[in-house]
Amino acid sequence: MKVSLQETVGKNYADFWNTRKRYRVCKGSRGSKKSKTTALNMIHRLFEYPESNGLCVRRYSNTLRDSVFSDLKWAIHKLGLDGYFDCTVSPMQITRRSTGQKILFRGLDDGLKITPISVDKGVLCWVWIEEAYEITNEDDFNKLDMSIRGEVPDGYFKQITLTFNPWSATSWLKSRFFDTPDDDVFTKTTTWQCNEWLDESDRNIFLKMQKNNPRRYRIEGDGMGYCRRLDLYQRCLRELRHKRGSQNQRYQIGVQP
Repeated sequence: MKVSLQETVGKNYADFWNTRKRYRVCKGSRGSKKSKTTALNMIHRLFEYPESNGLCVRRYSNTLRDSVFSDLKWAIHKLGLDGYFDCTVSPMQITRRSTGQKILFRGLDDGLKITPISVDKGVLCWVWIEEAYEITNEDDFNKLDMSIRGEVPDGYFKQITLTFNPWSATSWLKSRFFDTPDDDVFTKTTTWQCNEWLDESDRNIFLKMQKNNPRRYRIEGDGMGYCRRLDLYQRCLRELRHKRGSQNQRYQIGVQP
């Protein structure tokens, strides 16, 4: 299956689309088409690599249906491939009819469902972690990373894609992937200006945000800033958990704007 990047995906994502590095990490603003591009890429790769399978992950399993699952169904329709796939919610999976290739969906809130992941046909090659900033424990990522192992056919490769908005400067994502150079890592920062499919009303939202709320714009518009309030909240939460120890107590945390 041939896909025109210019016609289907648009501009600014050729490097993201073509990289074969183990970790493909894209942070960016809202409306930067990073999720839609990732969905298109995963569907395209099932055809390009007919023995490959995919896995989509979020921290909470109840957020999968209205995010990555929906995006992938959109991508199937965008590519004109509705007749080639079965999309089911119980179990939640997408299956290519002619080959049996699958895209599976898991939440990290149930660790037992992550580590024994396997497919009955082909190999698991592609992993997409959406809203990766929600994964606050790097060990959870490491466990998932270690589960994607084994040999692949000649010409194939394995890749974990992480997409997220840059909410927290203390996130392990920043120190691991953006602050430390690594030959196995591809990184990209995108903004709403990468998305030529936005209409005038969409663009005006960002332009008004840039003028009226520059701090928020740094995160949601430029994809560059970090939310200090979220960092403070997470630091307070860690301190309270440490103080609580084994006591069964509840705390409420308030952070001033």
